[in-house]
Amino acid sequence: MKKQILSFMCSAMLLSACTTSSIHKLSNTTGSLSLKEAAILDAGLVQNINDLAFLIQDESSDKNVFMSSLSIYVALAMASHGTAGNTYKQFADLLIPANIDQAGWFDQLRALQGNLNVQDPVIIKLANSLWMREDFKDKVKPAFLQRNQDYFGAMIAAMDFAKDSALDEINGWVEKNTNNLIKKTLDKIDPSTVMFLINTIYFKADWLNQFDKAETKDGIFHGKTDVTVSYMNQTSSFNYYEDDAMQAILLPYKGNKTGMVVVLGKDETAPITTSDMLNRLLDDMQSASVTLKLPKVDLATKEILNDKLIAMGLSDAFTGGVADFSELSEDGDLYIAEVLHKARLMIDEKGTEAAAVTVIDIRETSIEIGDYEMTVDRPYQIFIVDLENKLILFNGIIQDVSAKE
Repeated sequence: MKKQILSFMCSAMLLSACTTSSIHKLSNTTGSLSLKEAAILDAGLVQNINDLAFLIQDESSDKNVFMSSLSIYVALAMASHGTAGNTYKQFADLLIPANIDQAGWFDQLRALQGNLNVQDPVIIKLANSLWMREDFKDKVKPAFLQRNQDYFGAMIAAMDFAKDSALDEINGWVEKNTNNLIKKTLDKIDPSTVMFLINTIYFKADWLNQFDKAETKDGIFHGKTDVTVSYMNQTSSFNYYEDDAMQAILLPYKGNKTGMVVVLGKDETAPITTSDMLNRLLDDMQSASVTLKLPKVDLATKEILNDKLIAMGLSDAFTGGVADFSELSEDGDLYIAEVLHKARLMIDEKGTEAAAVTVIDIRETSIEIGDYEMTVDRPYQIFIVDLENKLILFNGIIQDVSAKE
């Protein structure tokens, strides 16, 4: 009896400094954090990051969905402590666990990034940067910059945004910190932009049990249209789950601390719709012999998150004349003009490589169990997860395994 299944889990980042004459580095921080010893993460923090993944994920879209809710969360956190009043309350309601205060939350954010940046043999690198328009840098409160250094390790710089080199500097930083997976993040800089807050995440891991390239064969993937793709094939023991709604499999990476969960619904829907459902799935999986057919993947996604974040309650921050960024600067009526998220995913016989970037564009308002066979041959959900903390690093719904943004 043949059965079909798909689900995906995994994790991932890095930072580097720009050194051309057009950039004025204002900090010695490199953009990433590390810890000498792993810290214990608050369960509420992990829950909030994972919940964000499902709040943003559009299950009705006929396009690929692939993102890092972790990257989005960290970028929003970098912006949040520049706000006050109701604007801050809206950020806090979405981001901060109910059981900890802001100081405790900052400590947890530092621990989260430091923990992830020390994992091995899997590469997971998080990096943050803050870019200011040259004529605005003296208007920014030193305490805001200091918090971004202390709790996010952010590289801080000022530039003349009107120069062509400014785009090259910012895009180059992202490219370096995503190992060249994301090459052109920004197309232009609006004249009213005074600051960019940027988070990147990079992930690379080899399968614990790699696929034999000689066994990779062409087959049909039934997405928006039927297309011929390359299927990797392997029969091995995996953690596996199946019920009337879905099949799911966990493919571990070397070290067994991260893995890819592939979830294949038995109808056209995505069966995993909450972080609690994902946690139960992980707990319910059991070891089984599975014959797996998994397509190779090379895809890129791009999304402007404004409307989704506003729908989650962050309305003030996006509204000029209403947003309160007085903890960032007293000078200027500031608001968030855009939250851009781009991601890349590659899956092959050796393992997985993934990256994402989140850019927050801040502007001045005044200027606007048995033997199974699994064939992943139709749209499926994926989750890239830190298994120790059950923390979602990336997630998505794959409709086309080769689509570009």
